[in-house]
Amino acid sequence: MASVVIVLVLAATVLVAMLALEIAERDMKGVIGDQQYASISSAAAFIDDRLDAKKQLMHALAADLPLAARTDAHQVQAYLEARAGLRTEFLNLTAFASDGRLIASLRAIPSGASITGAGTQYFEATVDSKKGIVSAPFQSRLLKVPVMLVTAPLFDDAGKLLMVLAGTIALQDSFFLRQVDRLKPGKSGYAYVMTTDGILVGHPDKARLMQHIHQRPGTNKATDMALAGYEGWTEALNKDGAEGIYSYKRLREAEWILAARYPTDEAFAPMAEMRQQAVLVGAAVALLAGLLAWLLIHRMLAPLEALRRNVSSIRRDGADIALLQGGTQDEIGELGSAFYDLMAEREQALARTRASEQRARIIADSVPALIGFVNRDQCYEFANAHYQDMLGIDPKSMIGQSVRATLGERNYGRIADKLAAAMRGEHLHFEAQFEARGRDVHYTFDYTPALADDTGSGGVYILVTDISERKTAELILAASEKRLQLITDNLPVLISYIDSVHHFQFANATFDKWFGVAPGSLVGRALADVFGEAVYQHARPYLETCFGGQTVTFEVKMVVAGSQKILATTYIPDLQGDASVAGVYALTHDMTHVKEVEEKLIQLARIDSLTGIANRRRFVEALYQASERARRHGGAMALAYLDIDHFKNINDTHGHAVGDAVLKEFARRLLGNVRATDTVARLSGDEFVIIFEDLNSEQEVLPLAAKIAMAIRMPFDAAGVSLAVTASIGIALFSGAAQTHEELLANADSALYRAKHNGRDGVAMHGR
Repeated sequence: MASVVIVLVLAATVLVAMLALEIAERDMKGVIGDQQYASISSAAAFIDDRLDAKKQLMHALAADLPLAARTDAHQVQAYLEARAGLRTEFLNLTAFASDGRLIASLRAIPSGASITGAGTQYFEATVDSKKGIVSAPFQSRLLKVPVMLVTAPLFDDAGKLLMVLAGTIALQDSFFLRQVDRLKPGKSGYAYVMTTDGILVGHPDKARLMQHIHQRPGTNKATDMALAGYEGWTEALNKDGAEGIYSYKRLREAEWILAARYPTDEAFAPMAEMRQQAVLVGAAVALLAGLLAWLLIHRMLAPLEALRRNVSSIRRDGADIALLQGGTQDEIGELGSAFYDLMAEREQALARTRASEQRARIIADSVPALIGFVNRDQCYEFANAHYQDMLGIDPKSMIGQSVRATLGERNYGRIADKLAAAMRGEHLHFEAQFEARGRDVHYTFDYTPALADDTGSGGVYILVTDISERKTAELILAASEKRLQLITDNLPVLISYIDSVHHFQFANATFDKWFGVAPGSLVGRALADVFGEAVYQHARPYLETCFGGQTVTFEVKMVVAGSQKILATTYIPDLQGDASVAGVYALTHDMTHVKEVEEKLIQLARIDSLTGIANRRRFVEALYQASERARRHGGAMALAYLDIDHFKNINDTHGHAVGDAVLKEFARRLLGNVRATDTVARLSGDEFVIIFEDLNSEQEVLPLAAKIAMAIRMPFDAAGVSLAVTASIGIALFSGAAQTHEELLANADSALYRAKHNGRDGVAMHGR
């Protein structure tokens, strides 16, 4: 029976402890996985932004290369060297002819080296797609290091490919890949980058760069899932058989996967230690309880054994209890019998009382807690055996002693007020620390008054339970939460948790840095109260979508620290086991700088770098806008096509520096002699166009063109050389909705050639 008790108590204790730890471990695992995935998602967005910025930079670099220079390798080399400042963005800038020959490089090419792009993935993919790409990583033949390229194709006016510009990014030294190393989770975790084909682009072990992730023998389920397209976090065994938490996020701008691994052993080391302690303590408690039960049962059965022996003796000897009276049937005998009966009843009552007290003592000594009773003088009248086990005090020596003398001044001072209140009739439950066997131990106290009358308590029943293990677990959990809070508070992003009624339940310290609002004051406040009604109404549809179970990202403009910022916010649903959404994790990044760079690149792509006026792209946009206005309002519009007479002779005679100076002055004079509503643009070389809008009549354009021609005839001072420059001007009138932009430009071009045919330095109008 004792063994059964031991087994049952052991099983129940271990089961409850293991179940509690399993639930805590599962919840912690979810928090760690979600946080790790959110961290690499933020890093992936950063890398995407950096790659997109480099693509835009290469596109602008290609657009700025003059058409005339695109067939001259020396001019291309000079063009690249003039932009040596781009080495902060690229390890090298190179140019390849349409047949793949390397014709220019910002870095010196080794003597005798023969380098071609023909047959390479980056060159062939750019030629086939006719647009810039981000290449797969490869070993550079020129630089002898692992690199990737950002390309941009260049074409002539007919759309024929002339060359491919390429910007080289060294994988080991790139700024955005160095940021990946900082994502290292824990002490032994790490982050890495691989292509969607499994080639390692960034890894703490530099020897593995450019190797396949599966080059090492073995399998990893998480890696296979990521290569198959999975995004998120999961738990899996690595090729060494060690468990880890893996997170994966694919990039938008490159066929890359950003990944992180956090060893499960490290993440849950405190939980493992707690699990071991729980098993050991549970086993010890169960063993002790079983042993005590066996001893107590043995003691309880001892009186029965004595009774059995007495009854057996009486039955065996044939004696009758009436013989004990030893008297005759007279008054003395009857008195003896009556006295015998009275004493027998008294002994029976005493036996029943002793048995009841013994059972109560057994029960009290079996409970793993301190059980006692103190009278209204605060002296002990009862104490169970666990006072010896837990406090090292013999319970027998406590009887009749005061609580103060028994516990000592320090311990008594911690419960004196509570004990006095219980003596007044209050039921109390509280926690306190006691010094036990030389160390402070956490206990819970339950004081139940034994009411004697209306004036107060006749004493207090005491139940004290050791909760040190629970407190230790709480402290470990609090330390873990503190570490998580420290991490989130030092990330340059807003991190918060929003409940189902759109109120904050958590916010990191970045709220204080950006908005001057203490994170603690945000808990329970509505989004509209913190960010304003306008921002809340903008974010509300995305919140509702996220509460539907979808991750969403959006942008909003807000004032942060006194300046206008563009913030990108990602909402991630907190999915529960039943697929419901308990709340939303919100991560907000400052995208202002990225957007400013984007806007600058867009503007640079529409301005002619030599003259500072609109380029062909901006001209096409302006022509479309002007024609639409003319169609809507019915106003007259004309297009002038201008060409500098004998410009080639100027270049051949005086050099390109003088030619460039002539182009700049020509553009300046055009701008100075048109109306505010007109648009001046340089198409290529010495070809310019002017869009005349809001003309009162079709005849108004000729005086405007004549004015421009006269302004051009004034002597040019180009780079110290005085020149007489003239221009031929062809004009075409916009005929309305039926006419395309190509037809209008062709008509102006036809009129230009007629002006040249007529002797140059003049104006010709199409159709006249």
